[in-house]
Amino acid sequence: MCEYSKALHILLKSPVTDDIIKFLTDTTLRVLPSSNYPTPPCSPGGKPVARLPSLMTFITRLVRYTNVYTPTLLTAVCYLNKLKRILPKDATGLPSTIHRIFLACLILSAKFHNDSSPLNKHWAKYTDGLFTLEDINLMERQLLQLLNWDLRVDTEDLILDLQPLLEPIKQDLVRSSDQRKRVGMMMAMNKRASAGTSPKASNNRFKLYEKQRNVSIASDLSSATLVDSSNDLRRLKDVTNIPNSTRTTSNYVKSVERWNDNVNRQSWDLEQIMSQHGF
Repeated sequence: MCEYSKALHILLKSPVTDDIIKFLTDTTLRVLPSSNYPTPPCSPGGKPVARLPSLMTFITRLVRYTNVYTPTLLTAVCYLNKLKRILPKDATGLPSTIHRIFLACLILSAKFHNDSSPLNKHWAKYTDGLFTLEDINLMERQLLQLLNWDLRVDTEDLILDLQPLLEPIKQDLVRSSDQRKRVGMMMAMNKRASAGTSPKASNNRFKLYEKQRNVSIASDLSSATLVDSSNDLRRLKDVTNIPNSTRTTSNYVKSVERWNDNVNRQSWDLEQIMSQHGF
């Protein structure tokens, strides 16, 4: 019902379209289906009816002459449906009866829902002489009596009676809502995906990078130290081969050998760290 209420709000704000006029025509024709037999040579008042326009043309002219608002025009649909429920199913009328029914419903809708509406003499002019002022007054009184002067129309009545016009708008609203939901889901997924760039995640990745860099630097240093230590060791061994070498030289060689052992252990520890962190 919420979607239909939104659709109704949109419909009542829209201009009068050909679809609305066609809908009004079909609704009016359903009030008295038996009234569409051939036009008699004269109307009850003795005036010729050969110029009687089609109902759609008649409604189109009224809309053009009066610039009637869409809510006023569509409220008349509720009166048409009320009248259909009141009249007997076998009710009949003249070809002009459906024109009278629609005009009477439109006049009552305009007067009941608008502070300022055309007078009956103006409505008579809008019919291009099809109906006189006396005809307008009579059809208005007759319709009021049939409706028992109950002209109230609520939102539920409009939603029920305007279903054919509301359904396409409702479907568009549902599609738009689904599209907004999909966009929202995509944005949420993007936010979750970008959560990896949060300060905490960035700090963790920075720590991992620093550990990798330190391991790499330590590895380079250990390699360089091993090379330099080996070269120093070879030189020291050459020195020890010299006769009469001093005790100090022998002690220095032993220190270098211990340093080499420490470097080897450090290299092995670095390899362990790298394997533990998947490097």
